[in-house]
Amino acid sequence: MYRIIYLSTAARQITPEDLESILSHAQINNARDGITGLLMFHDNNFLQFLEGEQAAVMACVKRIEANTMHRQIMRVFAGEVDQRLFAEWSMAFARPATTLPNAPGVRAFDAVRALLPDIERGDRRVAIMIRNFFSSFRDVG
Repeated sequence: MYRIIYLSTAARQITPEDLESILSHAQINNARDGITGLLMFHDNNFLQFLEGEQAAVMACVKRIEANTMHRQIMRVFAGEVDQRLFAEWSMAFARPATTLPNAPGVRAFDAVRALLPDIERGDRRVAIMIRNFFSSFRDVG
């Protein structure tokens, strides 16, 4: 099992339609490729966790890095892990409030925050990254 964690900034203002498109494409592609994960978004910043077979995850990251919607992509962690943390999610998407009515898999930050004890038992680094992402914004810290 392989996991990559990255941060990025949107190259332009992201609309709700953009977010719906990102999520639907990610869910389709990730289900096909056996990738699971979590994408968090707030104030035009992304934090994403991708996990699966290394070749599939690396191919996904290459597609993301080629997407002009992102800039300043910074890989925070890449490596082998013992288990999936997001096994039930082909791609979950989290934002401060669930304001994408037609997008399955959307969770509010509060829902992700409630899962932090389970996430921390699986991988403390991931829980720390999520907490740091929350704390970097005054309105969700």
